Amino acid sequence: MLRSWGIAGVAAAAVLWVAVAQGAAVTYNYTSGYATVTATAGGTTIGSGTLSLNGQSAAFDSTTGDLTGFSFTTTPNQWIVLTQVFGGFDQVWVNNATMSPAAGYATLSTTQTSPGHWDTSVMPVMVQASYTGKNSITNTSAGPFPLTYTNVTPLNSTIDVIGGTFTLQGITLADLPVTNEPDLIVKADVTFLGARPVPEPATAGLVALAGLALGLLRKRE
Repeated sequence: MLRSWGIAGVAAAAVLWVAVAQGAAVTYNYTSGYATVTATAGGTTIGSGTLSLNGQSAAFDSTTGDLTGFSFTTTPNQWIVLTQVFGGFDQVWVNNATMSPAAGYATLSTTQTSPGHWDTSVMPVMVQASYTGKNSITNTSAGPFPLTYTNVTPLNSTIDVIGGTFTLQGITLADLPVTNEPDLIVKADVTFLGARPVPEPATAGLVALAGLALGLLRKRE
């Protein structure tokens, strides 16, 4: 009897610890994603495109509603087609771009709009990228140019842990200086799809321990 209660106690403790662990931030890997991109100069939109993402994850605490971290990487060497030749080029090639929280990053506000759904505001966010300007008519290019840009205005995100989607709106991917022209501003709205929680090692171990203890308890009964 005492041994049975001991096993039951282990199971109960393990389940309790699992529940506590699930209250902390959970990292989600996303199976696919894309960024809807617009390029503007002097307030006029002169280009757009969609960039695929080949690496994306986010860490979210469903207890506090905090988006504690995230990262995305664009698929290499994608381009944005411009509607006019600008600065001598009609295409902007995004050789690579990654986005992640910058120093001092924090969740500014969060609202649970329905079960499993949150609207969250975060800042600051850093983009590290490499760009190349190309002219498809003359077959000339310049670059690649490395760039680091920090978004210091709040970014809005929507998080759906039930449907497995995550969006981040209004990211400035680049502020590119162009000779004798206004800066070329590249902005993006990012969408991640197919979220899958990544089990923490400690949580996975506790789940296994709980399962083992409950299994032994059943055998003794």
